[in-house]
Order: sequence, then C-alpha cells, then structure tokens
Amino acid sequence: RPSLMRRLSSSLLGGVGENSGEGDELEKRPSLLSKVSSRFLGDDTTVQEDGPNFLSSDGVGREIADIITENLDKIPGESLIKISRQLDFWFSEKKEDDTVITKEELIELTRRLIHAASWRSRMMDEAAENSFLVPKVRFGRTEIQMPIITCGGMRIQETWMPDNIPLLSLSHKRVVASDSHKTLKDVIQCCIKLGLNHFETARMYGSSELQFVDALVNLMEEGTIKREDFIFQTKCLPAKNRKEFEKILNYSWEHVSKLEYIDLFAFHVVSKDSDVDWVLDDSSDGCMSLIKEYQSKGLIKHIGFSTHGTGETIMRMINSNKFDYVNIHCHYFGSYHAAGTPDTKGGHGNEACVKRALELDMGVFNISPFDKGGKLYKPSKLVGKAIGPGLTPISFASLYSWKTMGFHTISVGFAKASDLDEVIEAAFLYQHDTAKACEYLAQANTNLQNLSIQRLGQEWHEKGLLNIPSCYKESTNGIAIGHILWLHNVCAAFGMYDFARDRYANLESTGWNDKTAFQENIDKMASGNSGRAFQGEDVDFTEALKDHYDAELVKRKLKEAHEWFTKKNEILSPEERKEKEWDEGYSLSTWVEFPGDTSRTDFLSSLLLQNLTGGYLGINNKSDRNEVSKQVSSLRSSFRRSSTASLSQLDDDSSSSPA
Repeated sequence: RPSLMRRLSSSLLGGVGENSGEGDELEKRPSLLSKVSSRFLGDDTTVQEDGPNFLSSDGVGREIADIITENLDKIPGESLIKISRQLDFWFSEKKEDDTVITKEELIELTRRLIHAASWRSRMMDEAAENSFLVPKVRFGRTEIQMPIITCGGMRIQETWMPDNIPLLSLSHKRVVASDSHKTLKDVIQCCIKLGLNHFETARMYGSSELQFVDALVNLMEEGTIKREDFIFQTKCLPAKNRKEFEKILNYSWEHVSKLEYIDLFAFHVVSKDSDVDWVLDDSSDGCMSLIKEYQSKGLIKHIGFSTHGTGETIMRMINSNKFDYVNIHCHYFGSYHAAGTPDTKGGHGNEACVKRALELDMGVFNISPFDKGGKLYKPSKLVGKAIGPGLTPISFASLYSWKTMGFHTISVGFAKASDLDEVIEAAFLYQHDTAKACEYLAQANTNLQNLSIQRLGQEWHEKGLLNIPSCYKESTNGIAIGHILWLHNVCAAFGMYDFARDRYANLESTGWNDKTAFQENIDKMASGNSGRAFQGEDVDFTEALKDHYDAELVKRKLKEAHEWFTKKNEILSPEERKEKEWDEGYSLSTWVEFPGDTSRTDFLSSLLLQNLTGGYLGINNKSDRNEVSKQVSSLRSSFRRSSTASLSQLDDDSSSSPA
C-alpha cells in the first residue's frame, strides 16, 4: 500500500477542501415567540427567531420552556443544544403520530434530559442530595476497583499525526498550549471528581498519549491529584520480534515514564493470526519477554490486549490465559469486525469471547459502544423511536454493556465535558434505579428485536450471519462477507445508513492487489481494518458459503450492500432515505472534535496542512465552536421569551400601554 507520507502528499496535491465542520445548525422556523413579539412589540422590533420547533406549541411548548428556563443556569450551552434537538425530534414524531409519545411523557423526558445535563452543577455542590460518583467494580484478576465508565482518549487530542515524524509533527509546546489541551484538562478534572478515574490512550492516537501524560503530570504537580488517584492505560502495536517492538515501546515510554508506571498495558489491535503469533511468542526474542521485564521492574502492573479481530482469533488469545484483561467490541447492534465471523461455539461475533473472558476472571473492557457500536450519538429515527423515550440510545448501549453482557467498564471517547451527559445518566440509573433501568432495557430490547424480525424476516434474523468464514480464509478471496452482511442488517433493520456507509468505506480502502498472492495481501492488510469490500459477482463463493442455509440470498445481499454503501455512488437524498425509513433521528454532536472528522474526503490533506502550518490551517474547529456559541445564545433567548413569565410580562406591558 502507499505509505502514510505518499497518501498525505497525494491527498494534499489533489486539493485541500475547506474544513467546514458538521453544519449542525438548528433549523430556522417561525415560532410562537416571533408571533407574540410581533403582536406586543410591533413588527419593526428585532427579535431572534431561531428556536426549537416545539416552542411553536402553545401548550406543551410553554411548559417545556418554563421547565428549561427554571434550570438554565445549571445547563451548559452544548447540553442545551442536545436537549433541544432531542425534544424537537420527539415533538416532530408526536405531530406525525400522537400515540408515539404523550404530552406527559414529553414533559417527563424534558426533566430527565435536564437531570442528565446538570451533573456538573450537582458535582460542584457537594452537599446536594443527588450528588453522584460513578460506581466501581472489581476488574477481574487485576483486583483494580474500576469505574464502570472509562475516559477514552481517541477524540480529544489535538492531532492524529504521530508525534515522532520529523518536520511534520506538531511541537510538544504547541500541542500542550492548544485549546484541545485545555479541554482535556477540564475533562480529566471533571472525571476525577465524578470518580471516573480510568484514562485510556494509545501510541497510535496521534498526540493523545503525550497530552494525557502532560495533563496528569501537571495536575499532580499542582497537588490536585496524586498518582494513586487514577488508573492509566496505554497500548502499543505488537511487532514480529523484540527488537522492533522495543522501538515502538520506547516512543511510548518517553512520555509515560513521567507517570512512574503504567497500570494497564495492552498489546494494541491484536487481530490477525500473525499478531497473535507475535504476542503469544514466549521466546526471549518475542514481544512478551520485553513487557514481562517491564512488569518485573514494577513499570507495568497488568498486561492485556485490545482487538478488532474475528471471533476465532480473539478466542485464541483469551484461551491462552496469559492476559489479565481484554479490550473488546461487543455491542447490541454487533461486534464490529467479529460480527458474522465464527465464535468457535456455533455462533458468531464476540458474545462467547466475553463470556469466556469472564470465566477466566479477566477484566473485560468494551471498546467504543457509542461509535463502533452504531454511531449512537447520531441515531437513526428507527433506533431513536425503538429505544426511547425512556432511554437515549447511548444510555441503552451503556446499560446493555453492564447489565446484559457483564462488562466491567465501557470506553467513552470524550471530546468535551458535555459528552458525559448521557453515559453519566445511564450510570445513575444503574446505581440508583435498577428496576427502572431493567424495565427500560427490556422494553427497548423487545422493540429492537421485533423491528429486526419484521424487516429482515425470522429466518435471516436467526441464521443470516452464521456459518460464514472470516476474510482470512482463502475461500473468501479476502472479502469480509460476514462484516458486509452485518452492515446490510443494521441498515435494513435499523436504518443505520450513515454508520454502515462509514464502515464500508474502510473496507474499500484495504489496498488489496489482485495480482498478489492471497497470503501476501493478508499480511499487508491493516490489523484494525480486516477484509475488503464486495468485488462483484465474478467471485466464486461456492466453498465459502457451502455451510450457509441460503448461499444465493447471501450473494444478493452482498451485491445490494455494495450498491447502498460504496463511495462510488452518491449518498441517498433525504427523500430517498425517508422512503426506505432510513431517516436521521437527531445529532448529539455540537462541533467536530479537535483532531477532525476522519470520514471526510479531505481529512488527510487537512491533517497534513494542520501540522505543516502549526495548526493555523487545515483541521481547525474554532468556527464550529463559535457557531455553537451563537446557537446557545439564541436558544437561551428563545426559552426565556417563550416562558410563561416572559409572556405574562409582555401581556402586562401591552395592557399598560396607551391605546
């Protein structure tokens, strides 16, 4: 494959697009506010008309405005945007079908969303009756008391560019002086106060590892925290021998040594058979021998692994019983690259792997339940309605991980403090209202199950992803059959079009060369992105699908998935999506995270430009954040002016005015 430098250069020379962000502006609609202002203040008075659609309702809109206005000082701006978008979604659904949600449920939802958003004000008030600390559980054989939420470091860093590339990497000084670093310190301090004291990063996450270490060291030097107050995890890619692995580890240790030791070290993205062979090699020339040396010196406390692999390779690692913990994907909507791959127990995915790890008393950590688990911060309309209004999709995914699968902790890629809202609320339910949590969880599970059976058919729902070989078997020609069928499933059943299209794009960038031998292609394939996209009907799947209950149906679905998701085809229009019931629900993203949106076509060129210009050009989310400030100001005005108190004042002023 082309090297990173060649890809960056090619992308840059091909043109640099403007980093315009997500464009999540609130729609401009005429509201009750504009009508009332026009009636009492006159048509010439300038009034901000931006505002949520539900404020146009004289009944429920005013009640919601009253409740929110009463709590405005407790709700951070970004959280106010998220609340408004969710309420607008449910109000819109109620207008289409009055049975979807009652007025009383909409009011109750408002109160729950405010409670979720106001955790910071409760945290600051130590005497508050409902002050809250994230629950902790035993992290398997490590004996660590682990918070059930982990602060993941994959979205908050300044840049994705590795910190050891001459001429390109941003300087340490510039990185720690950035807005992203100030935000990171704020998030860390909030997490510590909430009892969420596990911080997870990796050598591969650009400047993340450097920034986490710097922030934690600064907080220790200030006396805000002590080393024993937090759990630090980092990860490094394995290598084929000790000498090559030592180079990788040394780059990491240059930063991490300032923390004195690593609580949890993981071999990163152990996914292919070759990765497993390297990590399980007990010889003096293997990776493990070096890590064991660090452990014997007290520099590493516990050894684990992370994986994006197939069910078979992950089970092999777990059954070796050489690791204290595992970072693994296993979500309600699927097990990422393990979905549709044999689990060695007659099923598919990672549920059997999680169960086996728990049997061996390993710590079990769920990777990315809100992003790789279905892009749940931007749920489809079908998913939002099936899970809510009792739970948000993020709260559902959290409770499913803890209650159903038995995960000790889940990773949340925080980009800012408000990203804590939904998962903190789920943890609150987990600890303080178990009965209600179980009730909501069961109802959402039933709704989603029925939706899948209704839209996929009972037989495919039960058998569609069984008995399919992984892309590492030559009979598949490297095509990720199970993974593609899984993407077809989540789109067809749950309307997850954006998520499926994003994931399929990764399969299209594998870099497979048909003129090269199968095993050579497999060896060059990135461990974190197993398999390639559908290659047309000429591929012979006879051997690969010999054990599947309906091989012809598989081939039709593979072709259809490619037509739906390939980047060569235009994205479906809103009208086309609505016709298929793949509509978007709402977005909880208020601005693009600091390191940029990796799904953008101009991401690599923008990344290179960011680093070549020291952050002045390329990836920069300042315009996004400035736009959010304007939206927040507009929303606050809208709620205040639509509240009963404000309208009563307008009424009084009108009555006292001369005729």
